[in-house]
Amino acid sequence: MKSLIKYLRIILPHLGILLIILAMILGHFYNWRGKAVLLTTDKTNVFITQTNELKIVPYALTLNQFIVKYYDTGKPKSFEAVIDVNENNETKTISISVNHPYKMGFGQDLYLISYDDKNSENPEYCVVELVYDPFQCLFLAGIILVMVGMVMFYFIMSSLSYQTYTYSL
Repeated sequence: MKSLIKYLRIILPHLGILLIILAMILGHFYNWRGKAVLLTTDKTNVFITQTNELKIVPYALTLNQFIVKYYDTGKPKSFEAVIDVNENNETKTISISVNHPYKMGFGQDLYLISYDDKNSENPEYCVVELVYDPFQCLFLAGIILVMVGMVMFYFIMSSLSYQTYTYSL
């Protein structure tokens, strides 16, 4: 049993690093980022990627409300979009703001990018970006394996007794 743990402390971090590299390589070929303009009047389920491809998602997004808070100087302080998500004839309301994305599903994150700054009192649209990465689970598994292996390595190394040698010249 001790020999198995001894080898696992070395194998797990290396296996984790391989999973991380594999997730990065596969993600390079299969992930995409797409932007969509959400209006208060229309539903959309189409995102435009950087290569001008149209990606259709299984849910429709509609801008319900856009809230801008300002400093006393008149500069924007925070932005928040309240969005209705319609999937399988069920509607749920989500809220996203800058640096606070919403997880649409595993490997799908929705970010708030921009808004109608010309009509700052009552913005009519906002721009969101969907980041789709189906290999997030591999990446996460790799990180967990590296961490478990490092914890095992630490506890095994700290439990060993070290002899100190003194050298005299």
